[in-house]
Amino acid sequence: MRALLTIFLLSTTLMISAAFAGDRVVARVADEAITLRELATALEQNPELTRQKALDLLIERRLVLVWAAGKNILIGNEEMEEVEVSVRERNNLTPDQFKEALASRGETLDFFRANIREQLTINKALGMILSEQNQVTDSELQELYLTTYPRKTLFEVSHILLPVEKGALSEEDAAARRKAEQILAEISDGAPFDSMAFKYSQDESSARKGGRLGTFREGELLPELEELAAALEPGDVGGPVRTSVGYHILILLSKELSEPPPFTEVRSNLERNLMLQREEAARNRWLDDLKKTTYIEIFPDGG
Repeated sequence: MRALLTIFLLSTTLMISAAFAGDRVVARVADEAITLRELATALEQNPELTRQKALDLLIERRLVLVWAAGKNILIGNEEMEEVEVSVRERNNLTPDQFKEALASRGETLDFFRANIREQLTINKALGMILSEQNQVTDSELQELYLTTYPRKTLFEVSHILLPVEKGALSEEDAAARRKAEQILAEISDGAPFDSMAFKYSQDESSARKGGRLGTFREGELLPELEELAAALEPGDVGGPVRTSVGYHILILLSKELSEPPPFTEVRSNLERNLMLQREEAARNRWLDDLKKTTYIEIFPDGG
């Protein structure tokens, strides 16, 4: 079954409580009532949901079931049995053990089957709607491939950092810059970058390694450092450049373009993601239409 279809089930373990006389009604969809007991069960089994989100999902669930009833969508006994057997086998339970497991949760086999029938009905109804989606073309997948896996520049860099505390006086900032310029001048005169980093850089973790920061993809370095790195050629030293943490002197060790994964390796994932996007858009449009054409009333006080 398509993973997208399970959105109406609230969770894979949700069982909708059966209505009984005296239940407070919190909403109506066509002639169908949604009770406070159903809402409480949904919230209990899906604690990450807000009350409003749980109610919205219950309303969407009921909308689909009402539509399915109007289309005479039926679930055969064979389909029901396949699901029941599958659930038992996944849990290594005999039929009697399965009944006992349900009873331990306060449920009956009939109650379980009623919920499964509803879920299968929802899946079949959505399958009918979503089967009308067009297949994606190779050109669409190629376009998605290029945007999903763009070629990015990789920068391998080392730096020397002279930090400037946040809120430092202008004199302190100027002193740090002058010191950075002096270090840069020594490097320009032939002093080894790694030795100068070990001696002067106050980024302790990289100073021990001669200032080496590592390799970064576009967007991973501080913007000021990336702009400087992009303007350098391998072996060039640049700076000093001011960032939010202080002044940096940078050496570009290497620069190359990253290669995306082969299209053939990611094609199936791209196709699946694109289809899911289209199906979700179609599902939302369909639900919006159902909400406009179906009587829905919400009772804030559960009246």
